[in-house]
Amino acid sequence: MQRQTPIQFDVPVDGVFFAESEHAANFEMGSREDDFHKLLYVVRGAVEVRFEKPTKEVPLRGVPGTMMIVPAGERHRLVDLEPSVLLLLGLGRRFVDHYPELSAMWHRLRRSQLSLLMRLRPVVAGPVVGGWRQGILEQAERRRGCEVALRIIAQHIMISADRYHLQMSADSTDERLHILLQVLSENFYRPWSTDEAAKHVALSRRQFTERFRKVTGKSFVAYVNDLRLDHAERLLRSGRHSVTGAAFSSGFEDLSYFYRLFRQRRGVPPKQWMEAQTD
Repeated sequence: MQRQTPIQFDVPVDGVFFAESEHAANFEMGSREDDFHKLLYVVRGAVEVRFEKPTKEVPLRGVPGTMMIVPAGERHRLVDLEPSVLLLLGLGRRFVDHYPELSAMWHRLRRSQLSLLMRLRPVVAGPVVGGWRQGILEQAERRRGCEVALRIIAQHIMISADRYHLQMSADSTDERLHILLQVLSENFYRPWSTDEAAKHVALSRRQFTERFRKVTGKSFVAYVNDLRLDHAERLLRSGRHSVTGAAFSSGFEDLSYFYRLFRQRRGVPPKQWMEAQTD
């Protein structure tokens, strides 16, 4: 449903609230001040957040992919430059301040916004939007453990914004590839495909495979498999994981494929290699 006025919602002081809002062409919002923090993510259209300062209004312009912060206690209003679709995340003050690390992250994001608008890199925008919608689902269904799930999803969105936002109007292909490598280093266990990775960095499959090999010296599949094997070896070396457990924890769904790759790398089966490490 397209909205003509802002969504009204309350945020627990120690909790979070997810919302999605599609604005009609005649959307209007008066000046307001909330007692909770807000993250706004622009899915479609263009919108300005105008903060009312003692001397002047300081507008922040959001286009698709932009994330904007509205701190608690700051008077502001939204003005659509084009009819927009927004994702909103309300963060209770006590939720943000409860953990020093989370509070520090929040203040880093605020400082980032003061210098230039934050645009999420394409490689993480999709998962972040998916998390947002998962939060809306948890809120609506009120399934067991939903309050814990909502806080975890909100923290994940903050982490993604802190790690992967882009403070420039456009990024180069090499920059997109390097941020993909950073994401892979933390998410290699996901069921990645070459086509998915190419889509994330806005390249055709052929362009992606050529550029990826130029940057890393490996094919995409070989690069991901090496990350997975590195992790499996760390787990096996610890002596606290079985071969099967290490394989599946590292992202290998096919155990025989894992055995074959491991033997190619080490010359021996994984169990024999593990026993040699713990002798």
